[in-house]
Amino acid sequence: MTLQDLREHGILLPEDEWGTHRLETTVPQPSLAAAFILAVAALVAIYLGNGRTWTWIGLGGFLLALYGIIWICDRAVTRQRRRTRRERRQQDAGR
Repeated sequence: MTLQDLREHGILLPEDEWGTHRLETTVPQPSLAAAFILAVAALVAIYLGNGRTWTWIGLGGFLLALYGIIWICDRAVTRQRRRTRRERRQQDAGR
């Protein structure tokens, strides 16, 4: 996608707000790392399970990790959106 496409879909901040918001991540990194470790362990279990019980346990673990990663990232985007709105209100109140 181009910057123009992102602008048209309302994904980007308006240009007058660029550089006015904090850029720290809102993703809880330990939780995300744990979910990735679970996903890797699940893939190893799938491979070593050779179609038997451990394969299905690994598949369940991988789906759980995938859901967890999506959930963690979704919550981080929601927190970032809230923080940006709060900062925008504070800037508007300061004007």
